[in-house]
Amino acid sequence: MEQTNKLLEKILELLAKNEARISTNEFSSEGDKLIEKTEKEGEEASKKIQSTFDRIHDKLFTVNGILVASFFGLGKFPTDNPIVSLWLVLFPIFVLCYLIYLEQQQMEIYRHASQRMNWNFDKDVAKYGKMINRQNLKSLFAIIVTFGLFIYLAIKVIIY
Repeated sequence: MEQTNKLLEKILELLAKNEARISTNEFSSEGDKLIEKTEKEGEEASKKIQSTFDRIHDKLFTVNGILVASFFGLGKFPTDNPIVSLWLVLFPIFVLCYLIYLEQQQMEIYRHASQRMNWNFDKDVAKYGKMINRQNLKSLFAIIVTFGLFIYLAIKVIIY
């Protein structure tokens, strides 16, 4: 009887260890699922940010193209006293060139991000963050200059 009790205790002990192992595996599986979900959400957010940058830059290209045409037109109209100096068309042309530069820089960010699996996490994560922060500032500069040119042109037309 004593041996049976010892065997039963041993069986109960083994069952408890097995239950603990199963429980640990379930927690581990749930943790892995959460990590996978978080990584997927991070990738989706990154793609949305990149597409947002692309859309903003596309709109800036369009607005600056319109500004180039407007400055050209208003630099010649009326012929005796133009609304703006024809030389001012250089500013929106400069912004267009700057936007091309921004697109090239954005491509470098995409290229760097595409190599994520080969990154040295001590250096490359920080480099990626700096690249994005600089790109944000450069884009903000382009937006402000474009908006400033638009306001300037609107004021010149209203005052005329």
